[in-house]
Amino acid sequence: MIKRFRFKTSANTIANALLICVSALLVVVGVSFAQKEIGGLVREEASLTAHKWATHLTANNPDIVERLREPHNGAVQRVLKDHGPAGSILSYSIYDSDGRLRIYVGPGDEQVEKSRISRVTLPLMSGNEKLGTLVANVDSGDIHAMFVQGASKIGLILASAIGFIILISIMVRASARSEAQRNLRRLMQVDTVTGLPNQLAFNEILRTVKQQEQANHGATTLLLLNLDRFSGINERLGRANGDTLLRRLAERLRTACSDGVICARLNGDTFCLVSSDDSRVQIEQQVQSVFAQPFDLDGAQIRLSASVGAARSEDGELSAEQLQQQAELALRAAKSNGSQRLVTYDSETVNEFRETDRIAAIVEDACENDRFELHYQPVVDARTRKLVSFEALIRLTSRDGERIGPDRFIPIAEHIGRIEQIGLWTLREACRTVSGLPRHITMAVNLSPLQFASQTLVDQIRNILSETRVSPERLELEVTESIMIGDTAPVLEQLRKLQELGVRIALDDFGTGYSSLGYLWQFNFDKLKIDQAFIRASDEEPKALALLGKIVEVGRTFNMKITAEGIETEEHASRAAYLGCDYSQGYLFGKAIPQTALAAVVITEFAEYIGRQTNGAASVDVDPHEARNKASA
Repeated sequence: MIKRFRFKTSANTIANALLICVSALLVVVGVSFAQKEIGGLVREEASLTAHKWATHLTANNPDIVERLREPHNGAVQRVLKDHGPAGSILSYSIYDSDGRLRIYVGPGDEQVEKSRISRVTLPLMSGNEKLGTLVANVDSGDIHAMFVQGASKIGLILASAIGFIILISIMVRASARSEAQRNLRRLMQVDTVTGLPNQLAFNEILRTVKQQEQANHGATTLLLLNLDRFSGINERLGRANGDTLLRRLAERLRTACSDGVICARLNGDTFCLVSSDDSRVQIEQQVQSVFAQPFDLDGAQIRLSASVGAARSEDGELSAEQLQQQAELALRAAKSNGSQRLVTYDSETVNEFRETDRIAAIVEDACENDRFELHYQPVVDARTRKLVSFEALIRLTSRDGERIGPDRFIPIAEHIGRIEQIGLWTLREACRTVSGLPRHITMAVNLSPLQFASQTLVDQIRNILSETRVSPERLELEVTESIMIGDTAPVLEQLRKLQELGVRIALDDFGTGYSSLGYLWQFNFDKLKIDQAFIRASDEEPKALALLGKIVEVGRTFNMKITAEGIETEEHASRAAYLGCDYSQGYLFGKAIPQTALAAVVITEFAEYIGRQTNGAASVDVDPHEARNKASA
């Protein structure tokens, strides 16, 4: 199997490679040139040697020139027979003017490599007359070795110089690259607006401080600051002015905090302070001093405030990630409880916030996996105590069996944006249930104020009624006065459209708010539900009883039906009937029961109805008390 390798290249790598190639090429060219020069020098030296030797030879044998004038014979050869090659002259030949060999003296016993022989041709002159030619073979090995040795030294020096230049170039390039990388890393770790360390640098700083904490058995304090309503300042003053405020805030933080405190900007309008010693109180005071005075912006005085979340680790008990998570949770708790709050992780506020997160997770799971359940509490006629309606009450049980009341999870569901989904599910399930009950029984469902925000509530309810085939008159929607807070016109318009659809609207928990009376004339509610607190208080407080009577009178004035909640005793039931309430609801007539127990309650009510109508002459084969006990169970 052939594997393909891909090599990563860079501009520096290519430059270094080109430099090495050029240097190698220069070395090759230099060697070739040196060899050529050395060859020429060797030939010159050999020629000089041959000239010196020839001069010496002819000076010691003057008859050679004269003999060359004579006709060819062997006399000259005999004359020089005892003059063999000497020194660096290995052999020589003498030719006459006609090019005929007249004298040849061969080499000695030593054999010399041909590569060491240089042949030199010299003229033999007599005055201006050329008498012949002398050809000498010179041993140039020593000469060649001398020149090669010198050239080698020069070459070594040049190669060392080139190598040194290459090394310096590579080192300079590497240093420049390293410096560029350091500068880039420094820029990547600095917030461009404030000049403070950014998120990347903060992570490294926190890890380093945590390592020191564990090594020195010390403590680490971490504070996260988030500016309150800073997005509004940006929108009002512009982003450029917002950045100016952030820079001035950063300068104050640097100035106010002691040397042992490191400031960083994490993102947007969130800053952090990290200290490697146990000085949380001192840091908190320093932070307060930063925001004590307004910031001057082109003559305008701008006041900033921040919510702060604090966490502390000692002797390495928390990792850097855990410490940051605790500070973030404390900051979220501070933001959720208003502005200019400082919350520490170990405070009761964080514990409550953590509990909120836990319930939010359970709500999310219930929404995703259909884990909600509806229970139904009966509502009876206050005088005849005949069953007339049920109120659908949502229930939530976690996977580990914990029962969580609506007063706990409904506000959280509203906060996390799940209330519309839960509300529609409740409406649909309640309508499906009432569709299987006798036609004179109606169903009441509570609405959250947030369900009105989408402006689609009327269409959604219309679709649910059509889907479940329930007459609109059998559906009663209960709202509290909180729906009137803010822009009431869109809410009232949707309530009117629901009434036009045939759905009845009830004002729930009347009397608990400070302005309930002000809403009665703005909308024609079908029913008024008196809060159970008045029923309970009327047991011992005459004023509460008198006020209860007045509330009933108000309801009558506006032609509304009245329901008394919290009926737990016979005395409560009698009092409600005496005051003129139309309906009663409470534990006396039954707690909220699951759908599986509704049949028993309806059958019980039907059996009692038959008995009343026939004065006991006819009955249904059921024990009303037993059926009611089963339903309560």
